[in-house]
Amino acid sequence: MKELLNYLPAGWEAKAKELGAMQRESGVIRDASTLLRLNMLYSTNNGSFQMASMGLAMTEGIVISKAAAFNRIRKSWKWLRWMSKELCAAQGATIEKPAFLEGRQLKLVDASDETTRGKNKSIWRLHYAFNLFEFQCSSMEITTNQEGERLARHEVKEKDIIIADRMYCTINGIAHVTANKGDFVLRFRSKAFQLYDETGNRIALLPLLRELKPFKNTDVRCYYKLPDGNLRPLRIVAMKKDSKAIEESKRKMARKASKKQEKAAQADTIELNEYIVLATSLEYTNDQVLELYRTRWQIEQVFHRLKTLFGYGDTPSKRDDTVKAWFYGKLLLAALSESILKKMPFPPELDRIFVNIVGTQFMERTVSDT
Repeated sequence: MKELLNYLPAGWEAKAKELGAMQRESGVIRDASTLLRLNMLYSTNNGSFQMASMGLAMTEGIVISKAAAFNRIRKSWKWLRWMSKELCAAQGATIEKPAFLEGRQLKLVDASDETTRGKNKSIWRLHYAFNLFEFQCSSMEITTNQEGERLARHEVKEKDIIIADRMYCTINGIAHVTANKGDFVLRFRSKAFQLYDETGNRIALLPLLRELKPFKNTDVRCYYKLPDGNLRPLRIVAMKKDSKAIEESKRKMARKASKKQEKAAQADTIELNEYIVLATSLEYTNDQVLELYRTRWQIEQVFHRLKTLFGYGDTPSKRDDTVKAWFYGKLLLAALSESILKKMPFPPELDRIFVNIVGTQFMERTVSDT
């Protein structure tokens, strides 16, 4: 455990008290290092408070009830978030806010489907909004996969800029953002709604884009129509992909249709995928709007690493505070791994350190022997 503590950000113990994770020094957990071990056990054992309490007894001889483990862990998420952010900042993984976004917050909205383990499998969906520059999930919710991906699920504050993929590009989603005085950059979904000119005549988007060369962009000023027939302004920003990206996009569409046994995409849908097409309410330059959308890949990379390396989808918990403790515990593990790998020439040493920290392999071996 001492080896791990060398990689934590300065002041991590004091922050445990400041952020409410350590509220007193009485009880069986009297120091921040023991609390950290408890949280790591929770994050690496399917989000189980029972396994976390058992692990602490096995690895440190500290007996704590399941209920006590729950109370300690649920109060730790702000502390875990702070440590994750500090480690990522030290590695250059955080993103500096561009000058043109002064006074604005950028929230990346997405969802991820996960299948639970065991005989009776079920699929649940993690909905989240990640505040990129504050490096925190401003909202996080777990539902069944029957719950749709929609912007109305997330809080929008004045001057927020919401970045999301095409599934969120709906009239209702746009109305939710604008009603709360926010702005949006959404991947345009052509089948979601029609585009119109100022007189109410439909606009065909593709003819306006066909003259673009690879990596060149343009914008189109248009309108969308509310259910009551009123028009609302919308700006479309589009950039032509290069030939390699276009071919990859076509392959993905074909694989998706084959996998789900769907009909092949229509010709206009295939052609529209030759472009990055964004719907926005912002008045920034085309390049700035495209730059904002590209930041969406930052959170996708974070979640991909968590999913492949640390299995962030293993817990079915639905409490906001315990889900955040679990998520930021996973993120902390990922950040610690990056720090250790950068400083240590022999990666096998990494395994020994993490087994020593969380005792996961020890627990699995002990449980299997009983």
